[in-house]
Amino acid sequence: MSLAACTEFLDKINSDAALQQETTSVLEGKEEIEEAANAFVLFGAKHGYEFSAAEAIQKYQEVMNQAEGELDDEVLEQVAGGRRSSGTGCCFASF
Repeated sequence: MSLAACTEFLDKINSDAALQQETTSVLEGKEEIEEAANAFVLFGAKHGYEFSAAEAIQKYQEVMNQAEGELDDEVLEQVAGGRRSSGTGCCFASF
């Protein structure tokens, strides 16, 4: 298990539209970060990536900390309009 595997999996998701849709489906309805992290770990394992829920949460926090800058127009509109970006209700879908 490793944070590097989690990062590699996220890179793969970001470069594959079908995998992005599958990720959204897997995380749908997962409101709590621990529940979402556990689902994300199982999803990663299905695709050959081994990492823990704690590592997934750590990576999510890193991504969110890096994103704490200027918002692009789409995200700003979603925040102002009160919409969620993924429709899943979960933070992991925003990776």
